[in-house]
Amino acid sequence: MASFLSMDDPQFWKQYPEELKELVELPLEGVTGLAYFLLGDRKDNPPTVVTLRMGPNWTLPRHAHDCHRFEIVVQGTLDVGERILKPGDVMMTEPGVAYGPHIAGPEGCTTFEIFSNHRGSYVTLVDTPEGRIECDVSTREGMKKMEQAMLRDMEAKGQA
Repeated sequence: MASFLSMDDPQFWKQYPEELKELVELPLEGVTGLAYFLLGDRKDNPPTVVTLRMGPNWTLPRHAHDCHRFEIVVQGTLDVGERILKPGDVMMTEPGVAYGPHIAGPEGCTTFEIFSNHRGSYVTLVDTPEGRIECDVSTREGMKKMEQAMLRDMEAKGQA
C-alpha cells in the first residue's frame, strides 16, 4: 500500500525513527523543519531520506558523511559556493567528501537528501585542525561536539 504526505501537512514533519527524536525535536536555530524517512527496516541500516527546511540565509557548516549522498532542492535556493542551486537541481557527494558551507537563499530552502545508509544520515564527519572527527548528532552530546569542532575550525581559519 502506498502512503502519501505533503510538506504542508504538519504530520510530514513528525516522521522520524524513535532514536532520532531528540535530534528532530531539538530547537535548531534556522532549521524550520526536519523529517527522516527510512527506506527499509532500521536493523538493516537502510537508505534514508532526510527532508531539511532551512530558514532564510541559514548556513549549514562544512562537513561530510561516511556514505553516498544525493540532495535535491525542492523549494527556495541554496548557495553551495560554486553556484546557486534552485528547485530541481541536485548535488551528489561520495563517502568522506566534505561539502559546505551552504547558505539558504533569502526565501529559505528545502532539500531532500538521500543517504545510502541510515547511520550516514545522522553521523557527520567534521574536519578540525587536529584532524577529522565523527559526531553522532542524534544526541545532544554529539551535536555539541560538532558545533564546538566547527567553531574551532572557523577560528583556525580566521572566519569566526
